[in-house]
Amino acid sequence: MSDATQSNLVSAETDRDLPRHVRNGFMRYRNFQPLTQGGEAILRTCQDENLGRTVVMKTLQPQFQNLETYRKRFLREARVTAQIPHPCTIPVYELSRDSEGNAYFTMKRLQGRDLSEILDQISEGDEETIRQFPLPTLINALIHCAQCLAYAHQHGVVHRDMKPANIMIGRYGEVMVMDWGLAKVDNMNDNDEVGKLLRSGQQTIPGRLTGRGDVQGTPYYMSPEQAVETGDVDERTDVYNMGIILFEVLTSQSFMSGRNFREIKRRLLEDPVTSPISAAPSRNISPEFNAICVKALQREPKNRYQNMTEMENDLRAALLGQNVSVYHEPAWIRAIRFRQDRILSFAAAFWAAIGLLVGLFLQYLL
Repeated sequence: MSDATQSNLVSAETDRDLPRHVRNGFMRYRNFQPLTQGGEAILRTCQDENLGRTVVMKTLQPQFQNLETYRKRFLREARVTAQIPHPCTIPVYELSRDSEGNAYFTMKRLQGRDLSEILDQISEGDEETIRQFPLPTLINALIHCAQCLAYAHQHGVVHRDMKPANIMIGRYGEVMVMDWGLAKVDNMNDNDEVGKLLRSGQQTIPGRLTGRGDVQGTPYYMSPEQAVETGDVDERTDVYNMGIILFEVLTSQSFMSGRNFREIKRRLLEDPVTSPISAAPSRNISPEFNAICVKALQREPKNRYQNMTEMENDLRAALLGQNVSVYHEPAWIRAIRFRQDRILSFAAAFWAAIGLLVGLFLQYLL
């Protein structure tokens, strides 16, 4: 949800009197403009007449409004997003019904680009995007996402649908985790109808790097446990999904491909983990980031990071050039680094001493 237009606040709008008989609910919105349409939802911008601000209104497309599974997902997205008050979740303003009785919710209008678009532009060699989003910036965005997911997990919510299209990077560097419609909340049966939607291959999921447009029934960001009917989904599912996103950030390649859901499921359950370094040997990927990615992408949940905070801590450490929990530097590299540090320390001490002597000499002359 982005909008390139920019307008300054003016006192005529901020200081105008509030009418004695105010319009509430759907009646207070005006100046509807189409924003985007795809999958099962329609998004429009509109003016909140009482507050004088532009918001985004989301509604289901007409063909989905009477289908229970889609209504449940829609209401869950609004309520889960509203009940996770984290800086990386979009503020939800209202959930109600319009003049025709259809559910809608309004939320903050965002300005920026989603990570899917950014990665596509980088893979195509767009110089401006490459300049604007170097690897440290993208890794920092993933750290913010990991913080948000860790917060959600602490409140009993698993996102279940993390992918680049659901990460928005704003014009001023703000990061938002979007689309909580497939979230699993505490005490929810893994075989609920919304969970089945993901496994059924009916969900529309944007293609990544290998093609444009929406691809029906090819969930490229699904974890192995999401691909099977009896799979237990918990916070380690989000860890796996974040591992896929990290892989694509590091390699500028798609992690998963397949002609249909069956082929992707087979690859998830049988193929060995592909490391970023082996997939893109020419990109000079650090062993620390490579190890973090491989750890997150382990097929068995028990072999991954056991919570999102562990992954977040390693991402931050790797970004700062510090040691990470899943990678131990070979002894010969540590020895070389120790020797270099000693040489640098000796050189720094030597030149500091020279500087001190020169200063004393000049002071004596004066």
